[in-house]
Order: sequence, then C-alpha cells, then structure tokens
Amino acid sequence: MKEPDGVKKVLLIDHIEGQCRCIIGFKDGDARAAYMCGEPVYQRRGKKLSSWCAYHYRQMHTTAAQQNGVSDQSPEIPQAIPIVRNP
Repeated sequence: MKEPDGVKKVLLIDHIEGQCRCIIGFKDGDARAAYMCGEPVYQRRGKKLSSWCAYHYRQMHTTAAQQNGVSDQSPEIPQAIPIVRNP
C-alpha cells in the first residue's frame, strides 16, 4: 500500500462522510485550518466504516504493534538493593 499523494486532501470544514480523517497538514500553518487526507475510507467486511483510508488504517495499527513489541523487548528494570545500616 503506497502513501496517498495528497491530491484528494480537503480542509476540515469541507470534509464529508466517507473521506479519510487523518490530518496531513495545515493551511498556512494555522492549526484551525487542518487538511484531512480525503481518500475513500477503509471498510472491512461486516464492519462499519473506518475513519481512515487503507493506508492510514494500516499505518495506525502497524505503529501500535511496533510500540508493543518495543516495550516487550526493553531491558528489565534492576531491582532495588536494600541497604543495611548499623545503628
């Protein structure tokens, strides 16, 4: 799956149902004027429509899986060593 080329991008205020809602940028750097992807949304058989196109849907799930894998492979936190003090 290749990344969308941005041809179908749409401003948030012009967004309609069935278009990918992934924010890909901002008009003139203004956070109030967000550009959405605009590609047709992904739909799995027997499920309701997603909010993202197939590319962003896969990207979101792959990222989550990689994050879980990284946390499972992180080194263990060393145990505290008790300090015994003589009174």
